[in-house]
Amino acid sequence: MQNKERQEYMKIIELRKVITFVAIFVSLSLTARAESLYDLKTNWRDTANSKTGISVNAGSYTLITMIYTKCAHACPMTISKLQSIEKDFSKKNFNGLKFTLASFDVANDRPESLKKYQALRKLDPSQWKMLAAESEGDARQLAVVLGISYKSIGEGDFSHSNVITLVDPKGEILASINSLNSSSEPLVRALEAALSRDKGK
Repeated sequence: MQNKERQEYMKIIELRKVITFVAIFVSLSLTARAESLYDLKTNWRDTANSKTGISVNAGSYTLITMIYTKCAHACPMTISKLQSIEKDFSKKNFNGLKFTLASFDVANDRPESLKKYQALRKLDPSQWKMLAAESEGDARQLAVVLGISYKSIGEGDFSHSNVITLVDPKGEILASINSLNSSSEPLVRALEAALSRDKGK
């Protein structure tokens, strides 16, 4: 490739990066002004390979986080943490909790692999929704809104944070915890407050 052609090629690459950044910025700005996480316009596929949105569990109180299925330690621990939180909610006589697990491994976590992982972990499909992002931009937008950081470290592995977020039936973010060692108490208190408001309506 000649120098002039290379320069033109690099300009196109940089322009694409700028366009992608602007698109994400605009989307996040709109989400920041909106009350609901479900206003985020990102594209996903469920384990049946059907197109869906992040609002797949709309209508229910939902714990949402991001994982990747090749993760050997933190992500299995995240699922165990979610199940522990569910037990804490049950102690408060709340049993209608749903779960949304969105993968940030866009290249490898496609609907079929998510379906196999769901079966391997014995996660009830009626309660647990696993989502594959249509693009890296879709995964990254959700991660930013949820306060989750992740980075590829090669060979299919990622370094990532472990934020778990509770949303109400309309997708309004109620509370989050940012560590697997965190107490579930902030989530329990947020749920109780939301249920109390619901009763008062």
